[in-house]
Amino acid sequence: MALLLPDTLPTLQTVTGRFVLAPFTALDVEPLARLLARDEIWSQGFSDSEARPAGEAELMAFVDRRFAGLQVFSVYQKLPLGQSRFVGTTGITEHDEPTERVKIGRTVLDPDFWGAKVNHEVKITLLDWLFSCGAGRIECDVDSRNQRSLSSLARFGFTAEGTRRRSSRNVDGLWRDFVILSLLTDEWPDLRPRALASLAGQMPAGLLAV
Repeated sequence: MALLLPDTLPTLQTVTGRFVLAPFTALDVEPLARLLARDEIWSQGFSDSEARPAGEAELMAFVDRRFAGLQVFSVYQKLPLGQSRFVGTTGITEHDEPTERVKIGRTVLDPDFWGAKVNHEVKITLLDWLFSCGAGRIECDVDSRNQRSLSSLARFGFTAEGTRRRSSRNVDGLWRDFVILSLLTDEWPDLRPRALASLAGQMPAGLLAV
């Protein structure tokens, strides 16, 4: 099956119905900038070696640079009475049709939801959709300092293939290492039931109800 990604992202609902993935728009820049203002996000190495923006205007300009031209989903929590809450983003940073390779990234989630299996649930939906579009290999690279993401991806079934050492320089002059991870299309049928079971077994009770 050849890789064929649409020009316009669809709107996807996660398996529990708690969250919706919708195409990132200009209306999402401001709420994302507010998330990026939090110390917890920057401690995970999200900056890609840029100096931390100071103030809302710089943060919004940072988002515009980092997300320009990419196919990114906004993640929303569904609330009662048709309302929703912006939770973060995830999406595609590179793809190559001849090799059926898709690189995912730009994952930012509200720290208030950390530990609530949100990234796990969102990843199931994202992977389901990408593999249905013909992806043969889905990969990501993660700053070696970001142990939260590395542990999550390993539990999910991604294989750590190695570390790209001395990959880029921090704004403070120190070099950064990146861990390269991948998941293949023929691995997903066996891993998906385990991912669903993990989600069902460890979902915090307070987030079960919409």
